[in-house]
Amino acid sequence: MATSTSAAGGLALPDAVTGELLSFLSVSELLALERVDRAWQQTLAPAHFWSHVQLQHEHDSEKIDAMIQQVAGRHGAQVRKLTLVDCTASEGTLVKAGKRFVAMTHLVVSGCQTLSDSGLSALVQASKHQLVEVRAVKCLQLTNASLNTVGECHSQSLERINFSYCRQISADGVMTLVRRCGKLRSIEMKGCPAVNSTVVAVIAESCTALNTLTVGGAGSVTDEALLALAEHCPDLTSLDIARSNPFGVGRGGVTDNALVHFALRCPRLEHLVLCGHGQLSLSVLGSLASSCPKLETLDIGGCREITANPLALGAQLKRMRCLHQLSVAFTRGLKDEHIGFIATQCPQLKTFRVDGAFVAAVHA
Repeated sequence: MATSTSAAGGLALPDAVTGELLSFLSVSELLALERVDRAWQQTLAPAHFWSHVQLQHEHDSEKIDAMIQQVAGRHGAQVRKLTLVDCTASEGTLVKAGKRFVAMTHLVVSGCQTLSDSGLSALVQASKHQLVEVRAVKCLQLTNASLNTVGECHSQSLERINFSYCRQISADGVMTLVRRCGKLRSIEMKGCPAVNSTVVAVIAESCTALNTLTVGGAGSVTDEALLALAEHCPDLTSLDIARSNPFGVGRGGVTDNALVHFALRCPRLEHLVLCGHGQLSLSVLGSLASSCPKLETLDIGGCREITANPLALGAQLKRMRCLHQLSVAFTRGLKDEHIGFIATQCPQLKTFRVDGAFVAAVHA
């Protein structure tokens, strides 16, 4: 039997209806309602109103500090997921209020460029052995100290991390974290210069249940990394090893033999980004087609040898029956008629991007 809640004015509404109506309100609006009277405090007491607290694009430090303090003081123990995106909360507030978020399983602090190690550590330490996910994209002040705290407090629960573009993180910091957190299934460290082939090899050896690895635009990723992933991570479904130099020129990158071996050992692969690996030849697409039949998205931007013969490229792509999204870039020889030919040859494509722009003949 449905229960009901009496909101301000004495009107009794089913809890489901009340929840639906209030779900459209922001955190600041919910906090304001609580201050109206005791009836609203009772209405907003249930945990489901506060299980996910989300604050975004707030650059008024006093305002964001006040909201975090109010949420922490009244509902800290009810918060399961805390999302702070592009906010400028003060270190003092996070250190003090963070201790109250004792039940968190998901923490997102992306784009908080003033976030310090102390601030993140306070949030992470509050809910020991419970965090499943930590996302801290473009938090420019974070260092190995943050990784160390995450690893110490959540080695048995952590499954997903994203520290992309945290450029102060070192190779030692990442390797120490993944060695502690063997249950990690998704690791995203895009744009982190310290993440090179040696780091990827340690990730592969330590996190054998890995299904997503994103290290595009990081350090140099070579055959060593691919061979380690092939050996230890057969369940990998998504891999981004785009080079920081996307043009496909110069030395470095992976070779045909390593990619062919990787494809053979990781047949569940669905998403692959190879941007900038100019040493690869067209023949690797045949191996991907036969070894990875579930491949859905492929980025071969800057893979100059692969795209040198557009007609042969179309024939190879046609074999990838599940390929829905294709991206190519920096291919001066790819003319409009070639684009049309590839699109015609590949009716399975839903999205086709050339140099970042969507192009013709995308099939429904």
